[in-house]
Amino acid sequence: MSQRRGVRVEVRGWSTRLAPHPSLLIPFILLLACRATTSRPSFQPVPTAAVAEIELGIPEATRALAEGLAKDSIALSVIKEQDGYIDSGWLDAKTLEHTGARPLGAHVVRVRAWINPAKQFWSELSVEATFRPMADPSRPERELDVPLPEDDPLQKRLSTVIKALIVQYGDADALKEFQDKAAATAKADSVARAKKTTKPDTLRARPDTAKAKPDTLKAKADSLKPKRDTTRADTLKAKPDTTKKPIP
Repeated sequence: MSQRRGVRVEVRGWSTRLAPHPSLLIPFILLLACRATTSRPSFQPVPTAAVAEIELGIPEATRALAEGLAKDSIALSVIKEQDGYIDSGWLDAKTLEHTGARPLGAHVVRVRAWINPAKQFWSELSVEATFRPMADPSRPERELDVPLPEDDPLQKRLSTVIKALIVQYGDADALKEFQDKAAATAKADSVARAKKTTKPDTLRARPDTAKAKPDTLKAKADSLKPKRDTTRADTLKAKPDTTKKPIP
């Protein structure tokens, strides 16, 4: 016969053994089952990340997304199905293959995806594409990541992959919600880019160039005043009549 281990209690010569109730062991078991570490980063996706919902569990949704990215020739370096996380590492923007180039500028890009639980039996995909326009050792690396513009070729490819997953594993409402969010993000991105490209001096009204310069409106005094008569007075006096003969 098997023996159940418990807690031995002794009170003034009387002793007994108490077996813990199974329900009291559940929190302890769950605590042991929880892992202290996870392969996910501590930060969250950028606010402009593409978001969609599909009717799959986290491991299945992670696997489906990874397969879709791989079919579209986007190289991946980390795929954690249980944690719901995907990371491409740094890629060459043209080939979308892994590169050892310094991540500085739009020619080196990165794709990350977080897969979180949504409604029952559904998962939420959050996919971002970023680059680093500058280097600043004084700041955390994550703060240097900037989303690619919505019209970037990589962003368009990611959108195509996500749409295909929604069509296959989602529904009409999920597809419409994804398209509405994508349109709003694209509009906000275009407005922000327009503000950056507009020069401040072009917004200010230029001064009226039709006004004549002050010095051109003033008439020159010497040009308006009549010239003084330069005829000499002695030339105006009549000369004595030399034709008269003297009287005898």
